[in-house]
Amino acid sequence: MVRGLEDLHIHSHYSDGVSSIDEIIQRAASLKLKTIAITDHFWPSGGSRKGGKNTIEQRRHEIEIGRIDFPDLTILEGAEVDIHSNGDLAPVAGGLEQFDLVIGSFHRGTDSTRWVSALVKAVRKKEFQILGHWDGYLSSYREEDGWMAAEALAEAGIAVELNGRYLIENTGFLELAKSFGCVFSLGSDSHDIGTVGKLNFLTKLASGLELQIIQFEKLRQFF
Repeated sequence: MVRGLEDLHIHSHYSDGVSSIDEIIQRAASLKLKTIAITDHFWPSGGSRKGGKNTIEQRRHEIEIGRIDFPDLTILEGAEVDIHSNGDLAPVAGGLEQFDLVIGSFHRGTDSTRWVSALVKAVRKKEFQILGHWDGYLSSYREEDGWMAAEALAEAGIAVELNGRYLIENTGFLELAKSFGCVFSLGSDSHDIGTVGKLNFLTKLASGLELQIIQFEKLRQFF
């Protein structure tokens, strides 16, 4: 059962997903989710469709309709943006401030040293609330780099995502992050309605490692 949970990472056909906003919302409502975040990629991040502010505004209109039709479901307007090697986040037309939630993610293969260097620089800017699929593109991982990453994330109050689409290779980092006081979030990283709310494995992982899953309302207090 996923009743009452928050799925804070979902893609629609406004980027590289295949489902409409309405289909996603109806599926989430049927699962009795508490909160969802529709976090599409926007140009020029990888996975985005070409298009700028008009695309964002069109999606926003559909989200607003969903909020009216499903008042018991909290529907967040979000974005997933690339973290570049220099620590900058990929730009979005209209700025990141327009979104309820921003996920910062790596979408290019990188080794442990380059990963932590870029991540620490990005975290200091506090432009995103969740680090998406943190090891999804890591070609190597060193514990000393994990220490630096965990300390920076904890200080900034940025949540480490437990992601349903990417196999977590380095669970030791999760325990390390917990020891630094990091918080964690749940995201299916769904690209079709069949995987919206697919969080059971992640909740079991969090329970087994005694990780603190933060609710969105508390997460945004850090920003």
